[in-house]
Amino acid sequence: MEKVRIKGNGKNLCTLEVQEAVDRCASLGGGKVVFEKGEYYLSTVFLKSGVHIVIEEGATVFGAESFYDYCPQEKIDYPLYQDASHSYFDCSMFVGRNCNGISITGKGKIDMRSVWDEDNVRDIVHRGPKCIALRECNDVVISGLEINNVTDLAVYFAGCDNVEVFGLKMRVYIDGISPDNSTNVKIYDCDVETGDDGIVFKSSYTLNRLGECRNITVKNCKIKSRCNAIKFGTETNGGFKDIYIDGVEIRETRITGIAIESVDGAIIDGLTIKNVKMTNVNAPIFIHLGKRMRGPKGREIGKIRNVTLENITAEGPYEPYEVIVCLITIIIPSD
Repeated sequence: MEKVRIKGNGKNLCTLEVQEAVDRCASLGGGKVVFEKGEYYLSTVFLKSGVHIVIEEGATVFGAESFYDYCPQEKIDYPLYQDASHSYFDCSMFVGRNCNGISITGKGKIDMRSVWDEDNVRDIVHRGPKCIALRECNDVVISGLEINNVTDLAVYFAGCDNVEVFGLKMRVYIDGISPDNSTNVKIYDCDVETGDDGIVFKSSYTLNRLGECRNITVKNCKIKSRCNAIKFGTETNGGFKDIYIDGVEIRETRITGIAIESVDGAIIDGLTIKNVKMTNVNAPIFIHLGKRMRGPKGREIGKIRNVTLENITAEGPYEPYEVIVCLITIIIPSD
């Protein structure tokens, strides 16, 4: 297997060097691109099948200083029913499209440096580049890293299959880990602190077709969130099936500990959440079947069924004035 060690000088962008290393490994049938101990500056790199990014202990990969150093948003020629964060992929540090057998691993750090689009020229108000954005990729591993100061979705993957995410430590501004219409996913042993949702499942129209999140396991994670620690939605065009969440510690959420929402026609079927401990949460559990219906016309209101909540404890609220006096809130749309 080809192995390319990135040199970098700790001062200038090494994006071209990294992209050339990725391309070389791919041309030889696969390989590793290694960041050794030191500091590196990077904008957008496009991943390729069979290539593994390794950020070793003692290595810190900093995001580019300017938002405009990153790749512009791609052009999309079909209707957008979801917000910009869930529509575009290219404005990210690591981008994967139709890749097989890729990974981003190691014990190093990624620091996106809190960069955002201050001029709103790309229609992402007060948000910036994603850290990792994958579209229709298979056999993916993301593990071991510390990811900081991301101003858009930190780890986002849509239409992906066989994804394993584990051992991440995240301190980010927007959503932490977000599977969208992805299948056969394992998320475990992650420590997530976010200014938005922690681990959030989407079933959007970002691929210009209906899909579903299916066969997903989340285990042994810690989540602190200023919004929802665990959330389904609100982009809910497709569906969610056979999702198992076990052994999660949640603390200091400003909205809910667990939010289960279907508002765009999605069917949520076969959801088990057990052994969850919440501390200083506003509303522990929120279940909402609604009819926002943000998507193609003609969809019917979705369904929420076969949901099991077991051994869940909650203490709170975060602040006295934020009390919502109920354990479970359920909203059903009227005709």
